[in-house]
Amino acid sequence: MKSKASTGVARRLLMTVAAIALAPVAFAQSGRADGTDPESFFVLDNPGDPNFNQLLGINDGRVIVGYFGDGTIIPNNGYVLVPKNHYSVENFTNLPSPDFASQTQAIGINTRAFPDIVGFYTDHATGFTHGFLDSNGVQSPVDDPAGSPPNVTTPVQNLLGINNFDEAAGFWTDNNGHQHGFVVELDTQSPSLSRFIEIPPTTFAGAIGTQASDITNNEEVCGFWTDAKGNNHGFYGFLGQKFFTFNVKIKGVTVTSTLPFGCNDEGEIVGSFTDSNGNVHGFILVDRRFFQFDAPGSSQTPAFGTMGTLINGVNDRGDIVGFFSDGTKVNGFVNFAPASDRDDDQN
Repeated sequence: MKSKASTGVARRLLMTVAAIALAPVAFAQSGRADGTDPESFFVLDNPGDPNFNQLLGINDGRVIVGYFGDGTIIPNNGYVLVPKNHYSVENFTNLPSPDFASQTQAIGINTRAFPDIVGFYTDHATGFTHGFLDSNGVQSPVDDPAGSPPNVTTPVQNLLGINNFDEAAGFWTDNNGHQHGFVVELDTQSPSLSRFIEIPPTTFAGAIGTQASDITNNEEVCGFWTDAKGNNHGFYGFLGQKFFTFNVKIKGVTVTSTLPFGCNDEGEIVGSFTDSNGNVHGFILVDRRFFQFDAPGSSQTPAFGTMGTLINGVNDRGDIVGFFSDGTKVNGFVNFAPASDRDDDQN
């Protein structure tokens, strides 16, 4: 594991590489399927675990965050990636010895010149899971007091997305296992003074849980709420204003469950949905139309509990990142814009 000082050095080196790497590069190409352009779509898996990778966030500079390790056979290990293969470790290390983070996932990244990163880590000493912020190479836990002891006996908190104005989206889990979404206005100098804005289940009629998945620079929040039957419904809206519910429609058919995971300043929302047959597909909402996205080689046969395709992040260029099951492994992927390459299945 790296120290806070080495984290900062690695991140500065990473950004130098990023500036160089964004020139056109002939990446190794994946096979073509479902009309996906092989010059846009790439499987990018960290060699730390050849069987399990997830790419979760991408900024406008095409710097990606994610993690490898299924959490059981190999622990979750966060990383930052400049495609196609420049990896930097992003595990949470700011804990007093002898404690350490037994799991870390790097999930969200913004587009500042020196990007901030958010995610979560599990504290080995307590088994509690905390949100974290990495700002200018300094890591800090970020926990919503509403989801912390004594209110919750075994806390589970996540930060999932961050904009360029020190606002992050996430959730905490109550003692009944139900999620409660929030947006936090981060105080990067004193994270303990950050202000939390709750998006509770009572926001939506019939909801028993909520998750705020992402927040744009326009303060538009996207996420989902869960009903009593366990089905999920997407929502979006501006922070402090009314949120609107939506459900994916493909070819005029409303799907069973909708899970938005990312949104951008262009009004696009991405995520996954479950169809009436129980199959999982990625979706992109653009110009008020839903597009289905299935990664080339994806399978509905579960691998490590994952099936089908899930899109987790989108930047303002329309690049998307996510992961998929190929029936044996879980693979991270990126699909670069243009948007015209997207699947034609729409409502």
